[in-house]
Amino acid sequence: MATEPPPSPEVIEMMSANPRPSISRPGATRAAHRRALLALPVTALLVSAGCASGSNDQASDQATDAQQQTVTATVTAPTGSTPTKNAQNGNAPATDGFDPANCDTDRTGQDIIGDVVVRSGQTCLLSDLTVNGDLDVQHDGRLELRGVRVVEDVEAEGHAFVLVSGGEVSGSIELDKGGEAVVENVRIGGSLESEQNSGPQRFEGNTIGGDLECEDNAHVPTGGGNQVAGEREGQCAAL
Repeated sequence: MATEPPPSPEVIEMMSANPRPSISRPGATRAAHRRALLALPVTALLVSAGCASGSNDQASDQATDAQQQTVTATVTAPTGSTPTKNAQNGNAPATDGFDPANCDTDRTGQDIIGDVVVRSGQTCLLSDLTVNGDLDVQHDGRLELRGVRVVEDVEAEGHAFVLVSGGEVSGSIELDKGGEAVVENVRIGGSLESEQNSGPQRFEGNTIGGDLECEDNAHVPTGGGNQVAGEREGQCAAL
């Protein structure tokens, strides 16, 4: 077999100036495409994870802010919103200086919550108001009620003087072992009782829902014109 002669220098120079185009292999191209397609889901998952992480972080920050706001609202809530008790409730001194547990002054037009106590030697003058409780006159105390409504009872024992003029007593009036007493033009829901008093007693023009009872007084009570729904007894039988 004859051997081909080697190319001339001119031919070698032309081949170097114009190299043959490379031919891509179909198998290599398909492999590259598969690698690109496999990389796409991984990238998408990474992006989704980053978004989810950002959303969770944002939700966590919002929850933390809400908790801080709640705590702040609780701490800064106004303290003056709690209703305060009436100063006179439970016989506490009122803001104007009136002490229902030691009534030794006069009071007009301002209602009293709770009981009123007139102690020994005190003088209590009340007019045109309501006493939302009992009224108790102790030994040697002096009481004057003019146009007063008493929600419960008026009780006087060993009193020096008691005057109840006009107004209303929802309970009873009890006068025991005291001095002088006058009860006139009063609407009394319960009874009027007078026992063992040393001073004069006068009961006139009253409307009494219970009994009118008078016993063992040093002076026979005077008066009249009383409307009594119950019984008239003892020294007051004619009144």
